[in-house]
Amino acid sequence: MPTYLVLDDIDVPETVLQSWQITTDLLACIAHIPAALIMRVHAHEIEVFVASHSEGNVYHQGEHAKLNTGLYCENVISNHQALLIPNALTHPGWENNPDVALGMISYYGLPINWPNGEVFGTICILDNKEHHYDHLVTDLISQFRDSIQLSLYHIYHSSVATEQRDQAREALRDNEALFHAVFENAAIGIAQVALTGHFLQINLEFCRIIGYSQEEILAQHMTYQQITLPDDVGKETETVTRLLQGNIDQFSIEKRYLHKMGQVVWVNLSVHLLRDDQQQPLYYISAVQDISERKLVEEELKLAGLVYNNSSEAMAITDAHGIMLAINPAFSKMTGYTLEEIKGQSITLLHTNQHDADFYGSQKQTIEANGQWQGEVWTKHKNGSTFPTWLTINTSYLNDGIVHRRVGLFSDISAIKEAEALILKQANFDQLTKLPNRQLFQDRLEQTIKLSHREHQKCALLFIDLDRFKEVNDTHGHNVGDTLLIEASARIAACVRQSDTVARLGGDEFTVILNDIHDNMMIAHIAQHIIDKLSEPFLTAKKEAFISASVGIAIYPEDANDAQQLLKVADQAMYVAKNAGRGCYRFFTKLMQQESDFRIRLSTDLRQALQLKQFSVHYQPIIELSTGRINKAEALLRWKHPELGYISPDIFIPICEHYGTIHEIGNWVFIEAVKQGAKLKQLLGREIEIAVNKSPVQFKANEEMMHNWIQLLENIHFPTKCVVIEITEGVLMDLVGNIEEKLMGFHNAGMHIAIDDFGTGYSSLSYLKKFNVDYLKIDRSFICNLAANSSEVAICEAIIEMAHRLNIKVIAEGIETETQLHLLEDIHCDFGQGYLFAKPMPAADFEQLLIDLG
Repeated sequence: MPTYLVLDDIDVPETVLQSWQITTDLLACIAHIPAALIMRVHAHEIEVFVASHSEGNVYHQGEHAKLNTGLYCENVISNHQALLIPNALTHPGWENNPDVALGMISYYGLPINWPNGEVFGTICILDNKEHHYDHLVTDLISQFRDSIQLSLYHIYHSSVATEQRDQAREALRDNEALFHAVFENAAIGIAQVALTGHFLQINLEFCRIIGYSQEEILAQHMTYQQITLPDDVGKETETVTRLLQGNIDQFSIEKRYLHKMGQVVWVNLSVHLLRDDQQQPLYYISAVQDISERKLVEEELKLAGLVYNNSSEAMAITDAHGIMLAINPAFSKMTGYTLEEIKGQSITLLHTNQHDADFYGSQKQTIEANGQWQGEVWTKHKNGSTFPTWLTINTSYLNDGIVHRRVGLFSDISAIKEAEALILKQANFDQLTKLPNRQLFQDRLEQTIKLSHREHQKCALLFIDLDRFKEVNDTHGHNVGDTLLIEASARIAACVRQSDTVARLGGDEFTVILNDIHDNMMIAHIAQHIIDKLSEPFLTAKKEAFISASVGIAIYPEDANDAQQLLKVADQAMYVAKNAGRGCYRFFTKLMQQESDFRIRLSTDLRQALQLKQFSVHYQPIIELSTGRINKAEALLRWKHPELGYISPDIFIPICEHYGTIHEIGNWVFIEAVKQGAKLKQLLGREIEIAVNKSPVQFKANEEMMHNWIQLLENIHFPTKCVVIEITEGVLMDLVGNIEEKLMGFHNAGMHIAIDDFGTGYSSLSYLKKFNVDYLKIDRSFICNLAANSSEVAICEAIIEMAHRLNIKVIAEGIETETQLHLLEDIHCDFGQGYLFAKPMPAADFEQLLIDLG
């Protein structure tokens, strides 16, 4: 790995570091990953230069790691190209790299270069899970890389040009000192050289120059050709030939020796040929002066000249009083002035009214005191326009300490300022709706609470969730969904004052901060106005779309004392509004908090309930109304809490669905139920059909569970035709993913499908035939009010008639009276279930019931 000592000395300004910090934080937020980094490479190490403040980031600013250890970033630096590793654990050669040891198994990174082409480091993102990173993320990181390189462009030319010029001056002074030392002490390399090129005598200075001792040179019969760089041997041979032929008496050339340690040494060589009385050549006298330092200075001066004339960074030279003496082409390009136009003018020609007299006075005072000044300055163009620059001023002094020249280096930072503004906007505003995002919302809510506290006022927070937005998004596509969100945000904003804040937290969740609130009627009016506006049809590319909104309302200081708690209770109130039927608002109450705490407690206890064997499966018989026989039963989950006793499934099942424990619990219920069915078959000598409810949440899980169920049925010899999968109408409506395939999978395996609570949803009747539904279960809400000549009888009769025409059997739920039973028998209902026949009972009681009935 090459070293970059000069580049290591270049400092990145604090303002640029701050913008880079925002960049990494924004990357981590958008990509939903724990780590976004800007890395900087050194001689043998790589440094975490900037690290995102994201949760789960295991990298910290200032940490160093050795190179040649297989790091992701090392590959990017070595190959000078982007690297994508979706999963290092499955990517050969990456599973043992040090980043994997830190838990980061996926990676995407791009190289960052200095303007001279040398590497600065990388910008990268890492995740602790498999991640392929979509085009939004990769395009964004590429744009940030370009912004960073633009910053480096100005930083590099500002730093390197100054450093190289200083080095050149220092080298010149060193060379002058060396010249005087040689002159005073005659410490030059001198050698007597035979006509064959062998050294006959050589002094210590010559030995020092080429690195060999006198003993080595003379004992090994070394020649000058041996220590000369091969490329210079031919040129010197031609000159020596002319010397031997008498065309010249002496010559001086600059040539290169190869030092014993391998480095090249530039020397100035003067050669005299001594002849005898007959003018025959005897030997050469060579005088050698080491000019490596001068050559280095010449190269550096040449480079400094190239930088001055060709640098894209503007440079200007003034006298001690600020009168312009010289400018480079980049200065003319930046300001519009030619040398003829600006020479002799004061540097104040570039001043603007963006800075007051105190600013320029302080700048002048600092320069006079320290000889240097650096900072952001607005500069005036020849055409009168102004633009931001980063200005560095340095001073050159005469030997007596009098100011000789001042040198100004100007970097146009317009692009950087624009990039910083863009990054700031992206960090605080939602890119789709242009509303304040969660970060800016949090800040404004805290500021509003502080103001309300100081002014002894109230403020309110409205938490808005769009009802049925997911259905629109899945049905019409994400483009229509995005258009709806933009329109929804505009409608919400139109319902509030300009002094209020409307924000989008993400997805279909919005918030409104209402300040200076005097009464709850005002809040209620605004909330209802928002609900009414969002209930109006949205015009999409295809057709009208309809949504509604559930709004939760919390008030400071009545409901909470800080921003975090106020948002939490507003969220709770929103969920109460959603559970109340959607399309309405609810104010937060202390009872909501108690209910929320109760749900949280139950969610915690539910995680251990299965392991602690607190669950049981009860069975409710399903009666064949024409014969009175029991050939079916519904398996129903019961939970006996050790402290609270039996808890209604209506309470704990939604909690299981919300927190994801429904998958494990639902699987356990199925296994228990079919095992009980197999036991009853063996005990009674006949088959009993067992109905098992399948939650919509559980239904959307992977199909591996379905395959496991089918295998289980084979293992326990329980026929698939004896299993009924009960689903709600909502599953038929929400055909997202491969739900349709799973329904057909159950049917093809021989299981039966039953639609629970039929008549309460909105499913299309065409789905009943499409998915080969076997049973409809009429909801108990129709059964409980059954009476002769009632509308409920007509509804039930219509459902039964329709089902029979589709070859579907009907089960009536919630039968509790003889009157209900007789009415259902009269309209030819197939099966009945309810307390009139039996309540749900433990497995042992159900077994005994069947045995007693024979």
